[in-house]
Amino acid sequence: MSKPINPYIAGNPVGNSNAFVGRVDVLREVQRILERPQENAILLYGQRRIGKTSVLQYLQARLSEQSGRHSLYFDLQDKAQLSLDQVVCELARYIADCLHIPNLDLGEQAANTFREQ
Repeated sequence: MSKPINPYIAGNPVGNSNAFVGRVDVLREVQRILERPQENAILLYGQRRIGKTSVLQYLQARLSEQSGRHSLYFDLQDKAQLSLDQVVCELARYIADCLHIPNLDLGEQAANTFREQ
């Protein structure tokens, strides 16, 4: 009897490839949350190297084609030295680019303007 092959590999994220397997429980929970309009945020957390980025990449690649919704992958890892307003401006620019809409001028208090608009 041969040993089963472990489909999970340590390495770069695989969310937008055929190597993405499993995570049905996470994907089902995302779908459940998206079906409830009163819930508007999803937080994915966990230990290092367990596939969080792969899940996010999978959602970004597949969510709009499956439900007409958009998932945007915005990595905060290199943003620790930035102010909140700078991060929010980068996030707003990224959203505008991904959705092909005009970039908003968030002004002096970017975080407040972003939240309001």
